[in-house]
Amino acid sequence: MKFKDYKYERPNYEEDKIKVNNMIKRFSNSKSAKEEIEIIKEMDAFKKTLSTNMNLAYIRHTIDTNDEFYKKEQDFLDEYSPHYAVLETKMYEAVDKSKFKDELIEEFGTHLFDLIKCKLIFKDEAVPYKQKENQLITKYNKIIASCQIEFDGKTLTLPQMAPYTQSIDRGVRKAATEKIAEFFEEHEEEIDKIYDEMVHVRTEMAHVLGFDSYIDYQYKALMRTDYDKNDVAKYREYVKKYVTPVYLKLLEKQSKRIGIDDMKAYDTNIIFTDGNAKPHGGRDFLVENAKKMYGELSPQTGEFFNFMYDRDLFDLESKKGKESGGYCTTIEDYNSPFIFANFNGTTHDVEVMTHEAGHAFQAFTSMDGRIFEYIWPTYEACEIHSMSMEFLTWPWMELFFEDETDKFKFSHLSGAINFIPYGVTIDHFQHYVYENPDATPEDRKAKYHEIEKMYRPNLDYDNEFLEKGTWWYRQGHVFNEPFYYIDYTLAQVCAFEFLLKSREDRQKAFEDYLEICKVGGLKSFFGIMEAGNIKNPMEDGVLEEILPKLLKILDEIEERL
Repeated sequence: MKFKDYKYERPNYEEDKIKVNNMIKRFSNSKSAKEEIEIIKEMDAFKKTLSTNMNLAYIRHTIDTNDEFYKKEQDFLDEYSPHYAVLETKMYEAVDKSKFKDELIEEFGTHLFDLIKCKLIFKDEAVPYKQKENQLITKYNKIIASCQIEFDGKTLTLPQMAPYTQSIDRGVRKAATEKIAEFFEEHEEEIDKIYDEMVHVRTEMAHVLGFDSYIDYQYKALMRTDYDKNDVAKYREYVKKYVTPVYLKLLEKQSKRIGIDDMKAYDTNIIFTDGNAKPHGGRDFLVENAKKMYGELSPQTGEFFNFMYDRDLFDLESKKGKESGGYCTTIEDYNSPFIFANFNGTTHDVEVMTHEAGHAFQAFTSMDGRIFEYIWPTYEACEIHSMSMEFLTWPWMELFFEDETDKFKFSHLSGAINFIPYGVTIDHFQHYVYENPDATPEDRKAKYHEIEKMYRPNLDYDNEFLEKGTWWYRQGHVFNEPFYYIDYTLAQVCAFEFLLKSREDRQKAFEDYLEICKVGGLKSFFGIMEAGNIKNPMEDGVLEEILPKLLKILDEIEERL
């Protein structure tokens, strides 16, 4: 069976409401733990089928936002997904009030009930706010997907502009950067209005649900059971203390390497004077070599990738009407992950493919009959699988880059280090935004620029519009998934640990990685790090210990270039 044959069926809310209420009634009247467990399994099957249909519609809509059928389906789901979230909450409420909770904990583990506590925050009163939020997210995504930039005699999407921002010709880099900025400047008023509405809608929803701020609500919604906003603020300080100086040191070396004294933001994209590494082939070349790579990495990854390959569970090329970015999601009733990307002919193609394959491999490993809540872990743990896979596949990078492999490894690792100050900038900015929901759009932009200078003090855009503090307009997570972005930075540090472990003992490193993939969502973020023998990035001293080792690797690679 191929992905195109996967059947989508629009959920029928009225029928589903009756079905859920019936399950809840039977659960509440149950006479034994065994009876409750069977009903939980029924609820689980319902959730998986609902998720299957929602994700099929989402995938097909994002592949072609101009497809009228799936456009209407996405609009329908934007309206009804909050109603389904309420039904889900009611199921969780019933399970939480079980007369046989000890037996349920024995069957499903304590972590399920930790997650349920987070899930119980969503109520009927939130539905109109969530509907409005969904509409605003879709509106923003449509603006980004509609981008058509005239450049180099072509009409290009945002992802297709990326190679020009990495041109060895400084004039081309600058012109491409300015063209992209022009697109966002043309939509400045509209994006400001969308975001302002989002902030107010989210804040009002949080207040209606009894939270002091949207920050408190969203930390619960993200199911963060191990840490809070104060821990994140402390971690950001560690980044500023330990990572920012390394970022500045790497930038100084880059400036000398490429022979540019007055480094601008658009110069940071070029790592070598003769150009950055590029994969030596297009989509089919990359997929065929990935098939070989995963077949050699382990029997488990080989089985996984063959499954993805045989069922066409990828959409990788950038095209008109396709949403930007990359993601992995699951189609539970078919036990299938799906990978979405926008290849653009740069190192990004290999990075995004291995990144999303890390997510997909974990999900594939976890779709073993376990309950819905345990397929995926929480976001920050999810990103460990994806970012670590990027480094665990380093021994096979010659398949993609041939004689440019060391150039790729250097840019990949240095880019991963330099990403962390940017990642915490996005997080810090969002905390400011939701602590000050009535700030004006101009206040927000000014604050963003102030914050980015804290973590990347020498940043110079050489562009009046970007200097106002508008770079975040292009960061979809700010609009679609508030407070998610810090998870990438936490997971990035965990991935660095896997890189270091793999250099000492590749087999042992992969065994630890496979273990956390098998864990899936059975444990919390801290529990998953423990299962994978990973040090916690939030603890003081961890970044300080890791960074010199990473710099040593970069020095070794640079000596070979």
